[in-house]
Amino acid sequence: MLFKTVTLLLAIGAVYVAAVPTPTEIETEASMINLLLNTPAMRADVYNVDCMEHYTPLLKGHVDKYTDDFNACQYKYDNGQSEIDESFKGARDELTISVKDTCISLITCDGKTSNSDAFDCLAIWGPSASKELEQASYKATDNNTSLKRKVSEIEQTRAICQTEAHRTYIKNHGECYNEMISCLNDPDWDIPTTDSAL
Repeated sequence: MLFKTVTLLLAIGAVYVAAVPTPTEIETEASMINLLLNTPAMRADVYNVDCMEHYTPLLKGHVDKYTDDFNACQYKYDNGQSEIDESFKGARDELTISVKDTCISLITCDGKTSNSDAFDCLAIWGPSASKELEQASYKATDNNTSLKRKVSEIEQTRAICQTEAHRTYIKNHGECYNEMISCLNDPDWDIPTTDSAL
């Protein structure tokens, strides 16, 4: 009996050492627990079979809640990231127009019929075009730095949100799991009549 309990505890232990597991990883753990709980060995001996029927859906409920909470964190991040990206569209469009105009002024030099006229054109417009492109480069760098800083902030918010979802899952799932283990080891355990374990 002790060996079975230790095996089950080791199976669950993988959930506790992961940083912030994805819902898929949690679902895998839950499937493994269900498989272990429904083996003939677990249903034999002195194990209280009613415990499995009562606690398995409760444990699954905690997995489902974690999945919903984790996905809500990701959804909020995805929307925030899209909004941030969209907020820089005007700055990008402005730079694009500026760069195109500058480049067109230089490209027109290529249309000159004589080499001397082409050289004169580039000599006249080249320095100012170079300054314009340099300014565009500075603005692009500033905008990109600002965009990345804002995305980094919401990435931190997402990490905090997912960590909190995981902590809540660990606490609630762990309490429910401990009750199930106590129930499995006690044939006289009184199964709760309400879903208070959720």
